[in-house]
Amino acid sequence: MIIDINSSKIKNNKRLSNLFDNANFSNLSINCNILKGNFFSDSFYYFPITESNETFSSLFTRDLNNTSHFYSQKFFDRFKENKNSLKNFNQLYILGSNAGNNYYSNLLQFLPRIFFNKKTNLKLAIHRNSSNKYRNFIKSILKSLNIEFTFVFLDDDFYHFVDSDFPQFLSMNDSIKILKKFINPKTSVEISKKIYVTREDSNYRKILNEADVVTLLRENGYRIINPQLYEIDEQIEIFSNADKIIAPHGSNLANIIFCKPGTEIFEITPSFRDNEKIFEDRYLNLCLINNLKHNKIISDTVEVESHSALAKKYIHKNVLSQSNYYKNLIVKIHELSNII
Repeated sequence: MIIDINSSKIKNNKRLSNLFDNANFSNLSINCNILKGNFFSDSFYYFPITESNETFSSLFTRDLNNTSHFYSQKFFDRFKENKNSLKNFNQLYILGSNAGNNYYSNLLQFLPRIFFNKKTNLKLAIHRNSSNKYRNFIKSILKSLNIEFTFVFLDDDFYHFVDSDFPQFLSMNDSIKILKKFINPKTSVEISKKIYVTREDSNYRKILNEADVVTLLRENGYRIINPQLYEIDEQIEIFSNADKIIAPHGSNLANIIFCKPGTEIFEITPSFRDNEKIFEDRYLNLCLINNLKHNKIISDTVEVESHSALAKKYIHKNVLSQSNYYKNLIVKIHELSNII
């Protein structure tokens, strides 16, 4: 069976501690344990398993991920049967990225770990589903760090990584500290101070009466921003210069970590169900960490007629049909008018 090893046991066992390098930013008081050598991992959970059948859930578990199935007899039997036939990759840095190309996850969970790399020439593993914008953003970061690199793209599979590095996942607080240290958006008096972030190109939480919303907001001095039209560094610059931001609940709100303290965030959101609480407070928590003023605009929900291919691939159909997270929204215009 697969055995889970906790952090304290790693520290107290020389063989286990030798599996890891420790990188740190002393001025931020942040440490990152980097699994090195030979190990197996999938490209969805990014949950490494050593050649001795050991895992480290305290280091390699992200929110929303239930990794309990890795410890079942069924998984272990299949793993033993297939492990010798898995595709090998050599000398990679396993940054990874969200299989569904979720920007929140890519920016706040995967990306910060890139700054613990100490090599000047790198083979960087990310998921093939990652967007060109995200790849360009990584390129610009590594260029600023004078690091030569090539991408290696992972598909939906299990792999055997040889002589490779796999940095642990960090707490949200630590991830934000790292991103804000290394990413410094420009300050500009020409960028709008009041913005509305549209999800018109999204599959879920699209505002169905957005024409009325946009008319009202433009009358009150808001600029309409479609993140799909901007590179990530441009999005960050827009958010960092804003004083007021109105946006539907969605991954582009991850950019609020670059906002000035005191910036007002108005999140248009459905009424989340009991099993969706981890979504409900996601951007409230970012506001609390970054000293921003968070407000919610609760909207009505409307069923989505056709779910996206990625959603159907990675999310159970019962979740898609029952969750308010995977619906579209109608904003109550009179309530929005009172708020702005």
